[in-house]
Amino acid sequence: MEYKPLNMFMAQTDELKKLIAEHPDYPIVVLCGNEVVCDDSWGYWYAPRLSFALSEILDCEQEVNDEKTYVDRDELEEDIRYNFECCDEYNNLSEEEFDKLVEAEMKKYDPYWRDVIAIYADV
Repeated sequence: MEYKPLNMFMAQTDELKKLIAEHPDYPIVVLCGNEVVCDDSWGYWYAPRLSFALSEILDCEQEVNDEKTYVDRDELEEDIRYNFECCDEYNNLSEEEFDKLVEAEMKKYDPYWRDVIAIYADV
């Protein structure tokens, strides 16, 4: 199956670059919505602990775990393995055959990994 790229980062990135260029002396903060911090209150949480890193992110539709954003290839592989282990049709495969199946599935996602500057926020 070929997956559809989401290209969800470019517009956001362009907007952030523009704001930084126009206001280079402004601090950067990350505000998390209440759903992010699992809180029943309304409003936003200020995320005072920020870290920045070069990273990569999977930018495509995926059926491994559609509630997850993958920023780690190993985590994606673990979830693919788990999904295949739960599938009866793969129970009779040798370990080598199973590994090849996982490897083939991982290769399908190779074109959709994007390098990003990640802003990690914690409260």
